[in-house]
Amino acid sequence: MSKLLPSPTFLSVPRLRSAARVRRFTVLAIETSCDDTSVALLRSSPGSPSTATLLAHKTLTCPNRVYGGIHPLASVQFHRRNLLPLLQSLEISRKPDLVAVTRGPGMLAALAAGFDTAKGLSAAWGVPLIGVHHMQAHALTPRLVAALNGGEGGVEFPFMTLLVSGGHTILLESRGLTSHRILAETMDIALGDMVDKCARRLLPEAVMDGHPEAVSYGAALERFCFPEEEPEYAYHPRKTPERRQEDEEKLEKWGEWKLCQPLSKNGKVHFSDAFSFCGLGSTLDRYFWAKDGGPSSISVEERKALGREVMMVAFEHIASRIATALEASKTLPSALVVSGGVAANKFLKNILSNYLCNGGYNIRIAVPPQKYCTDNAAMIAWAGLEMYRAGYTSAPTATPVRKWSLDDDTYYEGNDIDCEAGGRNGPGGVLGISGWVKREAEER
Repeated sequence: MSKLLPSPTFLSVPRLRSAARVRRFTVLAIETSCDDTSVALLRSSPGSPSTATLLAHKTLTCPNRVYGGIHPLASVQFHRRNLLPLLQSLEISRKPDLVAVTRGPGMLAALAAGFDTAKGLSAAWGVPLIGVHHMQAHALTPRLVAALNGGEGGVEFPFMTLLVSGGHTILLESRGLTSHRILAETMDIALGDMVDKCARRLLPEAVMDGHPEAVSYGAALERFCFPEEEPEYAYHPRKTPERRQEDEEKLEKWGEWKLCQPLSKNGKVHFSDAFSFCGLGSTLDRYFWAKDGGPSSISVEERKALGREVMMVAFEHIASRIATALEASKTLPSALVVSGGVAANKFLKNILSNYLCNGGYNIRIAVPPQKYCTDNAAMIAWAGLEMYRAGYTSAPTATPVRKWSLDDDTYYEGNDIDCEAGGRNGPGGVLGISGWVKREAEER
């Protein structure tokens, strides 16, 4: 652990006073909720809380091609092997002021690898610990990006949040730092899970051979379907003349794929508070095996067209729920924040923008840069910093949790082994589990 904090350097009194005047608040962050091992050092000035500097940020991803996707046990072993070397590589010259770590939700054993390490560092250094809600951190990512850009381009509460990843698909009304209301969520599998499964079906072996051992199947499908150096991601909303012509051309060229909008009938939305994606993957599987000659008879060109169609149908399904939520909203949110691994898909952003604009909804869509869409410790550092400034830290008794809803009205029972139950008389959601310590909020 010597590289984490070398021997102390003694300063004269004048130099100590000078150091105090330029003191910056530094956060060490750890993220291990799934298969990415990530660490970061973030610094922010108390006198300028809306700005920050990312001193270091390193991420390693567990190889997954051999398993055809994320393998929980392999991910845990990967965290155990790589977390300490990553921390040592930061070469921390002085102890941080705060240790932030993902507390949940996620894979419990993977979370524990990072959380237990963070608790040990917090105790050894004598600095506060804060266990961060992983999805809250994703929602706050545009605020992190703004802080890194000198405070420009941030989003203010209230805003609408779309969290799309391999494990979650949630549409939220984000009313405040710890106050969120779920407007819609998946009733079966997550969007990213569905896209990954379709990618494994559609991507030819020759294409997969060109990818590393740690592969993002969704990103690989996007590159396969839009191989141009600067793709247009062309999209025309439903019921437009251009869309009708496209549909007729696809039907004539490929036949009927039968990839229909989930939870809709005759063009009308059903279950507006829910997403569903498992049917799209099943429809694709049925088409593959019903094809004369089997899956091997499907050409590369048709595989690309099918990939674009699957993504388009799924992304339109997402957009329809956002439009319904905006229509029901009494006041227009300041922005639509799109975050999570699937947010890196440029086709998704293009569809959301065109779909909502065509429906008459003029709302800013805030999508972080790709490196901050996927799981990363930088967002954990920023979320931890925001929570600390709001007056929260984690108790030494806090443990990682597998389930942790963002919704204010969600509570957990004391016998739920996946989550620590909070007080029934207190708020739910982010603050709805035990282990929080409240202090006076930092003066801004």
